Amino acid sequence: MAEFSTTPLVYFLNTPTQEDFFNVISHELVAQKVMLPAGEAALIAREQTFPSGMQLNQIADRLPNIAIPHLEGDLVQQGRLVVVHFEIPVAFKDLADVSRILPVEWAFMLMNPVAKEQPMRIAQLIRALTQSPVAQLQHLFAAKKPSQVIRLLPPLMAEAERKQ
Repeated sequence: MAEFSTTPLVYFLNTPTQEDFFNVISHELVAQKVMLPAGEAALIAREQTFPSGMQLNQIADRLPNIAIPHLEGDLVQQGRLVVVHFEIPVAFKDLADVSRILPVEWAFMLMNPVAKEQPMRIAQLIRALTQSPVAQLQHLFAAKKPSQVIRLLPPLMAEAERKQ
């Protein structure tokens, strides 16, 4: 529960490649004591095996592609939702069609130390990002500063939690 009830960690990054992204965000999350140092290699390996890109434009026009990379609980030190906006879209494989590469503008990283909660939390996150009112999603994805994301995302997550 902690990753959705605490303020999300939000970053706006200029990392042109997935490798750069995982390097920068892993360094930051280790420094913040969110994940263990071995988390970076695990994120990269997991993404290669289980791609996390999603096309939200299939839900509504003008919604961006997103990714939902995550770690196994034994590498997570504290439950948090980490949100990253890419100033330059980063290539991720589409989880629905791994032969397709998506330019991703936002990543939502679920950091949950409790393994048995992971499937429920991922479903809840996906529900919030796919079933919230389109106008609210468009407003979230138009955010230009971390403080805007921090203000707009928790109500969407709370509503998704109530719907479970």
